[in-house]
Amino acid sequence: INNKEVFIPANTTVLEACNSIGIEIPRFCFHQRLPIAGNCRMCLVELEKAPKPIASCSFPVSSNMRVFTNTPLVKKARENVLEFLLINHPLDCPI
Repeated sequence: INNKEVFIPANTTVLEACNSIGIEIPRFCFHQRLPIAGNCRMCLVELEKAPKPIASCSFPVSSNMRVFTNTPLVKKARENVLEFLLINHPLDCPI
């Protein structure tokens, strides 16, 4: 993760792996006690050799994978997701 070698147990998501080493990834729909939905797409990260960013909340870790959480691609993808969510949010919402 971000060029740091990390040893994580199997059946762990990329989001949980990042949290375990202190890397905060923004998210709206993830909670440990709920089933993984992956709907908000705010938790996007870059996976080496992947054609596009992945949702870290639903992607399991595997051996020798390289994940990047702070690249320009990731930042732009998160900006676009947030813009999409705000544009489509109802104007009369009290929140």
